[in-house]
Amino acid sequence: MKYFVLSVALAIIAAILSSYFISKTMATTGVSTASKSAATSAAVSAATSSATSGKFPYPAYFFSHGGPTFMYETDPMGDAGAWKTVKKLGNHIKNELKPDYIVVVSAHWQSTASNRVDIAVPDKPNGPNKLIYDFYGFPDHMYKEKFVSNSSFSVAKSVQSQLQANGFQSDLVKRGIDHGVWVPFKVAFSDYNTLGPQTASKSESPDLSDIPLVQVSLTSNDDDFRSHFKLGKVLSHFRENPVWDESQKRELRGLVVFSGMSVHNLRDLSSFRNPDQVKPYAKKFNALLRDTLVNDDHLLERLENFKLEHRQLLYQAHPTLEHFAPLVAASGIVSGKSEPIKELYNKELASLGWGIYQFGA
Repeated sequence: MKYFVLSVALAIIAAILSSYFISKTMATTGVSTASKSAATSAAVSAATSSATSGKFPYPAYFFSHGGPTFMYETDPMGDAGAWKTVKKLGNHIKNELKPDYIVVVSAHWQSTASNRVDIAVPDKPNGPNKLIYDFYGFPDHMYKEKFVSNSSFSVAKSVQSQLQANGFQSDLVKRGIDHGVWVPFKVAFSDYNTLGPQTASKSESPDLSDIPLVQVSLTSNDDDFRSHFKLGKVLSHFRENPVWDESQKRELRGLVVFSGMSVHNLRDLSSFRNPDQVKPYAKKFNALLRDTLVNDDHLLERLENFKLEHRQLLYQAHPTLEHFAPLVAASGIVSGKSEPIKELYNKELASLGWGIYQFGA
């Protein structure tokens, strides 16, 4: 029910924004937009240049994924700067880093228990990942979008074993991948959508080519930062250690992506009537994250302190915490390591924040 309500809210917001941007002239952003775009490009270039082809462990990433409208670069419900940043990272991952698989944690899958983290698998081992269209009330063409990827049974079993060895309950669950995965991954790894030119053969070929994709859940309790930070620490194993694939008789080296939003308040619907008027809490919370996401021995304590000293701001930015929990988990993936956390892009739109971060490498 929670996700149904949020999806309906997204559809309402999209309609409001479309009306707003149709009536708005486009000549008002000139120099500042160009400057911000150049700064973002420089940040991504610096980050990607430090993670050269073949370097292992790979960095981990946090994507702000928005709604299904994020698939389209110029849609007013998305953010063009975030879109371009994710696209550039996708090209870097696919063409330069070339991991053997990707593990992804999305805001849109929570398990059934506070100490449970499950792994999605398709109907057939190593088969294609089905898409979950877990959004409602959007234009028909969005439900015709495709993103083609395959799973890896060896990776899924290895993740389950590692979770269980570290005290989590874990099962392999027959499930597709939700829009918190396939929407930003479509931006990152695809060159087609229903609004642009495409061919049937291209839309049926794997967008990730030979890079399997395995989704891992959050726990049921998004308020439990310690468990999600621990989840990130468990997944760090797959940054640092290869997985043996018996079917291929070789070791596989993986990359981890987390997907949520740096600010996510869909309850503040009135803010989208004039999205240029950013909610004060959006800027404040993104600034707080910028100061907080420093990789040292006190990172988890600073995140926990959000619920104490910054409680009002936290729950203004995230009335529910499922879109923040993946960022907490991402923070855990570099815990205990002398690796930096880098903000690659951020911008506020009404009551949303579009933070994109790199963890390590």
